[in-house]
Amino acid sequence: MTRSFIADGLWHVVRNSEGRMSVWPAPHALPPGWRAEGEPASRAECLARIDATWTDPRPLALRAAMEAGQ
Repeated sequence: MTRSFIADGLWHVVRNSEGRMSVWPAPHALPPGWRAEGEPASRAECLARIDATWTDPRPLALRAAMEAGQ
């Protein structure tokens, strides 16, 4: 089985304005509304970074609304 260059290449951890996180292939332009965080790394390293830092997957607007209601 042949692996693609994306699987073996570098990835970015990306975040959008609502605080959502994902991985994105480093050779490709970022999608609108997303920004890269940190340096490119392997996909596994990027996923581990997300797992360690994205502890609350709720969108920022939902978190703010819930906190305002407390």
